[in-house]
Amino acid sequence: MARDDGAETLDLTVMIPSRNEAGNIAHAVGDARRVCDDLGLAYEVLVVDGRSEDGTADLAEQAGARVLAQSRSGYGVATREGFEAARGAWILTMDADLSHPPEFIATMWRAREGQALVIASRYVSGGRARMSLFRRALSEVLNRFFRAALGVKVRDLSSGFRLYRREALRSIPIEGDDFAVLQNILARLHRRGLGIVEVPFDYRPRASGSSKARLFRFGKSYLRTLLQVRRLRE
Repeated sequence: MARDDGAETLDLTVMIPSRNEAGNIAHAVGDARRVCDDLGLAYEVLVVDGRSEDGTADLAEQAGARVLAQSRSGYGVATREGFEAARGAWILTMDADLSHPPEFIATMWRAREGQALVIASRYVSGGRARMSLFRRALSEVLNRFFRAALGVKVRDLSSGFRLYRREALRSIPIEGDDFAVLQNILARLHRRGLGIVEVPFDYRPRASGSSKARLFRFGKSYLRTLLQVRRLRE
């Protein structure tokens, strides 16, 4: 059963960064709530809204989510501010566009024992990525590059469908304003020797709307993060 009493004693926070996702957000919140109810969890759904102009925040609240307005734009900003506001002992991050199927929350929850981070992975055996050939090739190249540069064995470093142990997140600084925050967190948890596991999932295209990622800015952000985390490794 969902609980929103202000106490930091919830089992799980489902955190959904969003911006102009009016076509998807009610489904994402509603489906996540149904899964958490079925699991018998004390939970909250936290939508971190990036100044949407299409009523996303109102629709999220109507669907039963708590909404946090992020202070400025950027996926990394939404991630950091959402982590700070989350009340769960575990924090699950998922996209608002339904490319991350909420029903998979149950699989990730069952895989959490002994781990600091559970990653829903497109690139381990049994995983699948339904995307264009160009985007798939770019994603795989970036993942191979970061895997070699950072010395980690994780195959899907850029997956944002993750389950974090909140205590582990509090043990590291979290940096980065854009999507490269994902590699930053992963590298720091790995450096501390904390448990990281990947579980295969079926990535599917967004249900409606358009992606907020921009290729050039995306690449620059990743390069900055690579330099930062390489210094950590050294």
